[in-house]
Order: sequence, then C-alpha cells, then structure tokens
Amino acid sequence: MDTVFLALRVLVSLGAVLGVIWFATRWILNGKRSPLGRTVKAKQLTVVAKQGLGAKASIAIVEAGGRRFLLGVTEHAVTVLDQLEVPAEPALPTTPIRLPSFERALEDAQLTQGQGAPVVVRDPIPLMPATRRAAREAEATRPAPSRVSGSLLSADTWRQTAMALRRAR
Repeated sequence: MDTVFLALRVLVSLGAVLGVIWFATRWILNGKRSPLGRTVKAKQLTVVAKQGLGAKASIAIVEAGGRRFLLGVTEHAVTVLDQLEVPAEPALPTTPIRLPSFERALEDAQLTQGQGAPVVVRDPIPLMPATRRAAREAEATRPAPSRVSGSLLSADTWRQTAMALRRAR
C-alpha cells in the first residue's frame, strides 16, 4: 500500500514539474518559435530607439507593419511626428578578409625599429586557398601535427623563439 502512495506522489510531482516547464516556455518564448516548431504570436510592434527628453516626455522610433514612425510620447498623448524610411540592410562581404601573418608583421616591426624610415607593410598572406584543389594540395603537403605542437615541449616552439631572439639583437 505504501508503494502505491509513493508512486502516486511521484506521478503528481512529475506532472507539476512538467506543467511548470510548459508554462515557463510559453511565457519566455512569447513572440518566438517554440521548441515544438509552432510559431507563437509574433511581435507586430518593435521599438527601434527611445530617447528621454524630460521627466515625462520622450521620443521613440517604432517599427510597425514594415514602416517606421517617429513618435512624441508624453504622459497623456502619443503623437506621430514623422514617417521614416526603413534603412536597407547592409550587404555582407562575399570575399574573405585577408590579414597579414603575425610573423611577417613582427619582422616588419623589427626591421624598422632601429631605422627612422616609415614602416613598409607587405601584402597580406592569403588565409584561404583560392580553390578546393589548392586546399587539398596544401593539406597533403602539410606535415601531421604532433601532440606537443604549439606547447613548451615542442622543438618548433624553441626554434622559433631562438630565431626571434637572434633577430632582436
């Protein structure tokens, strides 16, 4: 008989916990997509920016229905001051950004450190191969990394350190 009451208590507790989780997800995900794939009511009004002008007055840019409005907001009234154009989204760059390697930048800095000449920065090293074939060839010629590569135990780390110290003299 005790096991029946224990099982009933476990089931009621489990139901209560699942109910709390269900209500919490409905409350948190209001206006977003739920984990089950259903769309909960989407926000139809978005405050883009708001600036206070005084104790009880402010202006706000609000987006509603694909249009933006400049609103004057006071304690007793909301007034449409102007209708604004929705700015176009900036296009993302399609080519990767090329950056110089740290080693070459360090060499450039060391070469010009003792001289009064301006710094001459070389063209950046391409980070990504231009084609898939070039990427496969580069991968095939690259030696396999050891378990200690990049750490204090690696011989390459000590070799690079010694070279950098020799150049610094």
